[in-house]
Amino acid sequence: MITIKKYTNRRLYNTQTSSYINLEQLTELIRQGERVEVVDARNGDDLTGQVLLQVILEQTGAVELLPQSLLHRVIRHTDDTPYHRMAVKQLAA
Repeated sequence: MITIKKYTNRRLYNTQTSSYINLEQLTELIRQGERVEVVDARNGDDLTGQVLLQVILEQTGAVELLPQSLLHRVIRHTDDTPYHRMAVKQLAA
């Protein structure tokens, strides 16, 4: 597992190579089979999910695949509702 530190200026730091990387390089690490964890450089909070979602949306062009109406519904129904639970279950499958 490679630990990536994320700084407040959005820079990503690969602790294994002691160098800064960008989202494209992070994407390539994952495509090569590496597992990464992304932590906040200030407080150590786990940011892996947020950064991986950013990779999916920005690097794979997925943002064009998700209609804005769906994004609005997801945001609108983020409370613990039956719709939200169903959506989470579908996404986890």
